[in-house]
Amino acid sequence: MTAPTSVPALVTDPAPLAPPVPDVGPVAVPRLLAGPLRVLARARWPERPGDELPAIAGFVESAFSPLVAETAERCLHARYGPPPAAGAPRTALLLASPSGDTGTADALARATAHGQRVAPLLFFQSNPNAVLGHVAARWQLDGPVLALGPGFDDERDLHERAALLIEDGDAEQVLVVTAVQGPPDHATAVLLAP
Repeated sequence: MTAPTSVPALVTDPAPLAPPVPDVGPVAVPRLLAGPLRVLARARWPERPGDELPAIAGFVESAFSPLVAETAERCLHARYGPPPAAGAPRTALLLASPSGDTGTADALARATAHGQRVAPLLFFQSNPNAVLGHVAARWQLDGPVLALGPGFDDERDLHERAALLIEDGDAEQVLVVTAVQGPPDHATAVLLAP
């Protein structure tokens, strides 16, 4: 009896050693800024007595998101005119709020305390990045969005954070919005670039 001969298997399509890397577009290139950032545009809310915040579909029971959106809108409009921001370079959105969205927090607390059903939109808007996403979509901005809480309300510190986003290659300019729920509610926005 003879032993069966083994035939090596033919490999016609070897499995890749590593998964293919998706094309994610241009790679961010870090850079060192030569000096402080320039202010390209600025805005504030309120600008005058009697200023009213417009309602925004999808944001309920709190003035925080309309406050952020309106102030950002005014700043971007000062630079680009009406939306979208045609020709804008990669723009990051950075929100700082020492108070946070107290209106949404209060609405959630009231509903919970009374055993009421919480409105689903409150979950969506309880993340401050939601309003930044709204602004980015409306103005067709394609940079990262970040929200900072208490401890980041110093203008110099916020400019340093904006500079880091630019130095890391994440953005070419940064819209910085600082919003405080009052009384009275107030906010500022600056568009910064090297």
